Amino acid sequence: MQNKHSKLGITSAAIGVITIAGIIFFLLYINYYLNKSFTPDTIINAAFGSIFMAVVFIIILFTGFLLGIISLFQSNTKKFFGILGVGLSVAGAILLIALAVMVTFASPGM
Repeated sequence: MQNKHSKLGITSAAIGVITIAGIIFFLLYINYYLNKSFTPDTIINAAFGSIFMAVVFIIILFTGFLLGIISLFQSNTKKFFGILGVGLSVAGAILLIALAVMVTFASPGM
């Protein structure tokens, strides 16, 4: 009997793709929001919204990472989507860290 793909691995890969797309769309939205009216109120609103969304993305990426790791330890299943899900979760985390570093060094107080 041929091994099937792990459902947890497929879920992990889907979470990774959706989260990375979400991060990109969120960046586009923040760019539009700040360019629409650049006032102190919009900067503060964007900052708090960005912090909240970063926490949400971290939780979702961590969930996808854990599902990918669990799928790698399942016996009699293919490991492709589990590896892909772990890789996408790590890539999303690296993207969030890079954005946090860029925003930190680009802030006027630095």
